[in-house]
Parts: sequence; structure tokens; C-alpha cells
Amino acid sequence: MKGTWEPEWYRNGRKPAFVSEGPLLAMFGNRKYLWGNMPALDILQLQNNEGGAWAKDHDFNLLFAASGDLRNVIKTIVGLPDGYKGKCVAVLNDMEFTIVARNAIMLLIALQFEPDIAVPMIMQLWYSALLPRVMVQAIQSTILPMIEQVCQKIKNKSGNALQAKTFEISGRKLNITLKKHEWARLVKFCQVPEGLSAEAAQQIRRRITLAPERVDYRDRALLNMPAGVRQGEMHFRHTGILLPYSCSITEFDTPNPTLFLSNEWQMKDNASPRDGWLFGEYMENTPAAKADEFGAIFFHIRGLLHRFCGRLWGHNVSFQLFNMDARNIGRYLGDIKFDRIEISNICDRSFVGPHTCLRVFSRLLKPTSQNPKATLLMLFINAAAETDHTANPQGDVQSLVSAMKRIEKYMPIDKSRLNITSAGMNKGAHPELIVRTTCYDMFKPWDQHFNIFMEEAKITASATLYGMAIKKKHTIVQPWPYKIDNRTTKKEFDILRASGTTGFERYMEVQRLETAADDASIGLTDMQL
Repeated sequence: MKGTWEPEWYRNGRKPAFVSEGPLLAMFGNRKYLWGNMPALDILQLQNNEGGAWAKDHDFNLLFAASGDLRNVIKTIVGLPDGYKGKCVAVLNDMEFTIVARNAIMLLIALQFEPDIAVPMIMQLWYSALLPRVMVQAIQSTILPMIEQVCQKIKNKSGNALQAKTFEISGRKLNITLKKHEWARLVKFCQVPEGLSAEAAQQIRRRITLAPERVDYRDRALLNMPAGVRQGEMHFRHTGILLPYSCSITEFDTPNPTLFLSNEWQMKDNASPRDGWLFGEYMENTPAAKADEFGAIFFHIRGLLHRFCGRLWGHNVSFQLFNMDARNIGRYLGDIKFDRIEISNICDRSFVGPHTCLRVFSRLLKPTSQNPKATLLMLFINAAAETDHTANPQGDVQSLVSAMKRIEKYMPIDKSRLNITSAGMNKGAHPELIVRTTCYDMFKPWDQHFNIFMEEAKITASATLYGMAIKKKHTIVQPWPYKIDNRTTKKEFDILRASGTTGFERYMEVQRLETAADDASIGLTDMQL
């Protein structure tokens, strides 16, 4: 796609489908986040916390209570210091079985195969719609029998009872706790559905990723991308295979059994590997073709996976996997307390909520007396936006005017281009104006809206109630890592608007100061749950 690329609605001189009274962000496809929707984090960040020298000989317990895919786990384990001599236990839980099943199979591959074999298998199983037949055969000959053996052993057990199995391979341990019927479901993730060809699988996927009725929504998103990224994005939507742009996909001839369990594609039409990784990090791995962003992601993930698998083979790292409501995870963990707890955005009100998260996870976090750097990491994706919408259901004119002024620094209007408009077409649908309107939300005063949320929901009081304190200085991730401020450069702005982040994502780091309250019946009078 050339730099002069124009969206279809503009070329055809018609009104785009999204210019209506409908919702601003219309969803399409299924809402499973199998690739992650926020850039990966190392939740230890030892250089800013315990320090690499101290950490070399110390044990770490990590809880990913709503883990999503493996990206945060991988990046965190890779962040352990070279020569690490301690014991690291990573507990992963997610309520979505598809996520847990995929994580289980990928970790079994990492433990079972040597890194040179495991890395390409994990990467393609993670991101590609089709796999080389030899990869599927390796999974079916090695991983599938391990799962089937568990199913055979528990065949007479109660259907609802949890069944735990520890896989130990050359001293490396993975404990998986599932119900009997979930173990049976896990078998299906190693088997291509009967009669499903590669061509049929691609048709199922493209029905979502290249849906004709979504062309205007696709084009609107593409407007914010540089030409090379647009080309890579459309190439990936078409092939569904994560490789550098020029690589042959001929050997990818078998549907990925973890992505095709029915006649539906499991993700939204705009789901992308780009959303799970940080631009500034993966672009350090750019191939010869500097505009090949997907190629850069390929090499970045490959490098991380090699280091991750190397850590598993050379250090004392073990895993526990669960598939349950995060609120219940504590009762299955014994007396273990954690140095880090990462809960994604289940603290948003539309999910578990902030007060319940503080109550549940305060009991599982080490107090500062045991580890002064122990931290609960909370992510609020919706809080600021919901507060804004509640206060301004019809829109905030003042914020809009301010955004229109601030955006001039980054996207000055090219009036000469605006005059070149298709005959009879409303200039309001001109790409120059549409792309600006998609960026206005990036300039809203999200910190003000979040402060209102904190005050109305009495978050600080709730933290105090459970022996917790909100950290004044973050040591894992900045509170607003994707928000535009006065220091944001034009290059940084262009990167942000082409990414999957919105600017109103807010992280909060919390510590446990004393013994947390164990009485689940403590009232939260006047607190907005």
C-alpha cells in the first residue's frame, strides 16, 4: 500500500458505515483475547525493585491471577538475572478455558522439547491460524499422550471435582489443575476437527478478519498506520500466519487445533499480535525490511522464547495452572504468599471490581516486612472512560475543543488536500478529518476522570481497610504509559495512534503494609462496588 493510499469509502465517494448514530466502537467477531490486548510486562522489574544482585539467590512467587496469554509470564521469567540460583514459582489462572488450554500446551512443549524445537512450535501455535503438518504431528505424538494418560487415570472420578497433575520433565515442573471434563476438553486442543481443511479454516477466519461489511472500519484503522504497517496488517489478516513478510507459507497446511474448535473464529476482527508487544522493544529486532513490523514482532518473540526456554532448562522455575474465577484462587494455594500479583483489568467495575480485588489479593501478597518490594499490580482500562461517559453522556464540548487545539501540534490540517474531494461528497468524511476524529480521545484529561473515579469509589479507603497502601512511586510500570502529555513527540504520537492502546489505560501499584483482614464479611459502607 502506497503512502497515497485512500480508504474505499473515499475512493467511491460514499458515506462510511461508521458515520451513524451507533456506538463509536462497534465490535465484530468473538471477544476472546487469545493474543493479549496490552503490551507485555515484566512484573518483577528487578532493576527498579529488589535488584539483580540480591535477587540471584532469592526465591520468587508470582501470581498471574487473570493471566491471559503467556506474554507477561515469558517476559518476567526472561527478566530473572543470569545465574539465578533461587526458586521461582509462577501461578497462572484464567477464567477462559481456551486461554488456559493454550497456555498448558505451550508450557508442556517448552518443558518437553529442547529450545530449538520448542520455540517455533510455541510461536506458531500462539499466533498462526495454520501450522506445518510436522508441528501438529509432534504435538499429537508427544503432548497428546500425556494429557490422554491423565484422562485415563481420572475416568472414574467425579465430574466436578478438581484433578491436579504434576508433569515433571528432567526436574522441570508444571502442575495443571482442571475438572474432569476440562481434561477431556484439553485433548481436543491437540486434534484438528475432523474434516476441517486448511482452506475451510481460512474461510472461517477471513469471514471475520476480512468481512466485506467491515471494510470501512478496517480502513479507518489503517488510516492511523504508516504505509508499511498497513501492508503488513492486511497481509496478516489475509494469511493469518506470523512470519517475516517475504517468507513462504507453503508448508503451513494444517489448521491450528487451538484456534479452530468450531466453525467460528474465536477473536475480534481487529485482533493483532501487535497489541501484545511494545513497539519500542520489538522494533529493535527489525529485519532487513525496516517497514516489516510483523517481521520485527516475529524476531522479537522468537528471541524472548529462546531465552525463556533456556531459563526453564537451566534454572529452578516451576508453574501451576488453574482455570477458575480469580476470586476463588486463594483457597487452592495453601499458605503461599506472593512477591508480585498481576490481575490485568479484572479490577474494572464491569468485572470483579476494585474493592473485591483488594480484599481477595491482600491476603495473598507478602507484606512489606517480608519483601519491601512486593506489589499488587492493578490495571484499569475502563474506569476513566466510564467516569467521563457518566459525567458527559452526550459528549464533553470543552474537552473536544481542547483536543482539537492540542492535536494541531501533531496533525496540522492540510487544507490543500481537503479541497480535493470526490464530487458531491461531504467533506466530513474526508480521510484527513476522519483520522483526526479517531485521535481526539487521546487528548482528553483522563487523569482528571480517573481521580474522580478514585474519589467516588473510595479506593484509598478500601485499600487501607485491607491493610494495603497505594504506592506513590511506581516501580513496575508508569501509571499512564500510553497517555499523551506535553512531552510527547510527533514520532511518539504516531506510534501511539497506530497501536491498540487508547491512552486511558491506568496502572496502579499497591503494597500490603500489615496483616490483611481475613473477614470476608467486612462491610464497605458507602463504597461504590
